[in-house]
Amino acid sequence: MLLISINPGAPNGGSGTQYFIGDFDGQTFTSDQKENRWVDWGTDNYAGVTYNNTPNGDRVFIGWMSNWLYAAKTPTEKWRSAMTLPRKLSMKKIAGDYCLFNYPVQGINANVSEKTDKTMVVAAETNQLITSDNFNQSEIRFTTSSKDFQLKFSNGNRNELLLTMMGEDRTFFLDRTNSGIVDFQEDFGKGIQQMPIPDLPDGEYEVRVFIDRSSVEVFINNGQYVMTSQIFPNGNYTDLTIGNLEDSELLMKAFSVNDVKRIWN
Repeated sequence: MLLISINPGAPNGGSGTQYFIGDFDGQTFTSDQKENRWVDWGTDNYAGVTYNNTPNGDRVFIGWMSNWLYAAKTPTEKWRSAMTLPRKLSMKKIAGDYCLFNYPVQGINANVSEKTDKTMVVAAETNQLITSDNFNQSEIRFTTSSKDFQLKFSNGNRNELLLTMMGEDRTFFLDRTNSGIVDFQEDFGKGIQQMPIPDLPDGEYEVRVFIDRSSVEVFINNGQYVMTSQIFPNGNYTDLTIGNLEDSELLMKAFSVNDVKRIWN
């Protein structure tokens, strides 16, 4: 697998990282791949580096969580951008073709305070509200077979981050246009980020979302489809609204909202 970081030209604008499946003879890499493939479909995962010789033999990837469209203008004071969660890279065969999966390394779990999971049932075309003092330091995790639902994170400042799965379109959407501070640069709050999900399993699959103070990382089906995006809310998200967009009930198994420990003092 060959990774190439490009700018501009990413699927949702600006910076992004392509990958190619092929053969390498020690001098030349060859591939007959025709279509563009992306490590991450979000706007903020670029120029990642990989590590080998890890204790368990995994190939680990860490990306720069920003985009050259607005990297120098983000509304921060004592720091500028961050890195993605470290992710294990692997290849799996889907529909007869090898595809890249990238998923948080197992060591991340030591920083997650797992709470008791439960089965969440949302009636057809209704919403269910979950509240918290702070969703901006959490992991949301569940399995489902539904392809039509929305997760809306919001707060009392009318900031909203929308994560929407649309089965008919075979597309996942990340909407940060009203997520908080977005007007510091014209491209940051413009448009809704889209990720095609043509090969998502018909049955159950996992959805895992990590939200930090200024970022969201979404992993679908154990890293088959991934989106990473910066956000700058005016205060912590305190409401999670689960919207069922189907005309039948939405079943979310092993649903949990977990705290993620701080790593900085």
